[in-house]
Amino acid sequence: MFGSGEPLPKTAWTVALGFAIGMFPLMGVTTIACALIAGVLRLRQVAIQLGNYAALPLQIILLIPFLRLGERIAGAERFMFDLSALLKGFPNIPESTARAVVMAQWHMIEGWAVVAPVAFVLAGLLGKALLRKRLGDRVDVGRAA
Repeated sequence: MFGSGEPLPKTAWTVALGFAIGMFPLMGVTTIACALIAGVLRLRQVAIQLGNYAALPLQIILLIPFLRLGERIAGAERFMFDLSALLKGFPNIPESTARAVVMAQWHMIEGWAVVAPVAFVLAGLLGKALLRKRLGDRVDVGRAA
């Protein structure tokens, strides 16, 4: 990844972008999203997917916090998780329950949209600092590519 000829700051920011996208609260879409974004922006697939997979634990851990933040932003009432009721009605889930789940997903996305830009900047700055510490004077990591 580092021997690819790509400037190291660009690699750090690419990993950070993958990390921010990787926290997206809908499971199963981040790998494809990162691949598409890397293709459009001509970024290294390895770097963006590294950030994506590094964010996987946070993607899972932050589902409820993203939901609660999104509910606050939207001024919505709290979505209550009742797994037994969901399983009891499965596979014939009432339309009201399906709507509530879709709204909960939307609120998670709203919460992510607030946190992701901050995570991107923090991860990018951390990546640049780690490269500077690791590689020292051998490379100029101060200038953005």
